[in-house]
Amino acid sequence: MVEVWGENGFHSFSRSAFDRVRSWTTVWNGDSHSNFTGLSYTVTSGIRSGLIGFSHWTSDTGGYVRGEDDPSEELWARWMHHSAFTPEYVVLIGTGHTPWYPPYTSRLVSILKETANLHHDLIPFIRSYTYQATQNGIPIMRALFLEHPEDDNTYTISDEYFFGEQFLVAPIVNEGGNRQVYFPKGADYLEYYNKTTIHKGGSRTEVQLELEYSPVYVKAGSIVPRGDIVQANNKWTKDWAPSLHIEFYPSFEIQHSTFQYYNGDSKKVAPITMTTDKRHSSVKIVYGNVGVGGTLTVFTKTGPINASLQEKGGIAVFHNVQSLFD
Repeated sequence: MVEVWGENGFHSFSRSAFDRVRSWTTVWNGDSHSNFTGLSYTVTSGIRSGLIGFSHWTSDTGGYVRGEDDPSEELWARWMHHSAFTPEYVVLIGTGHTPWYPPYTSRLVSILKETANLHHDLIPFIRSYTYQATQNGIPIMRALFLEHPEDDNTYTISDEYFFGEQFLVAPIVNEGGNRQVYFPKGADYLEYYNKTTIHKGGSRTEVQLELEYSPVYVKAGSIVPRGDIVQANNKWTKDWAPSLHIEFYPSFEIQHSTFQYYNGDSKKVAPITMTTDKRHSSVKIVYGNVGVGGTLTVFTKTGPINASLQEKGGIAVFHNVQSLFD
């Protein structure tokens, strides 16, 4: 494939794979049923794949083995949210598989757009962790005990996972839109979508969410690179150019955070660091050559604070920061 297409000109997606190709291919969960049992098994399958060394994993969104009246709109939506926080987001095309034709509604199409756009925007994050997995074998979808082995509760939960170190993802895998979420000990967690509710490690909460939302949380001290860095088949955007948007979630209880950003073009890793100073209420960000310009955003109690992101690297200092976590 390299000889024919070049080193970056192809993608390997395998129906069957063996242990020595873990760093070279995507695998998927198999022919899951398009019901909530199928979704539940799929989430567990993704976690298990990471544990046996296959970091780049995906599933058929909505399931593959389908009955006459499924998947339901609710199942579609829950699976779409799950797919947004997996290494690949796959939607099957064809009769009975395509979620933008009747009987599905404009509401579901909007959810598909939102989740697909979110996944695309997370490519800088996903690509960085995919590269790291080829170097250290640690998957991007992580069983809770991989991040918090000191917490005995994490060993018995098979329907929540960490997405990288930063995100706690708890897909809704049952009908009705409700579930219990457990927050592993050793960190504080911010609800990612509205960025207002904080949960302490070791606690539990009951959530009830409409189809437009899913339980996703970001850890205190996180650095999250997002952006539109891959044009792919986007020929409809005039004068398209790549851009990077890096999010920061400072806590003054965490003095130092680092993210190893992988620049796919230069094949180099650019460290991004965040240092907090509680005494002066300041946050200092230092970053290397990320290869793309854009913005830095620090999320605080008074709202997001922005600064310019320089392609070749730079330093930004934010003063009078009121941390969401402190």
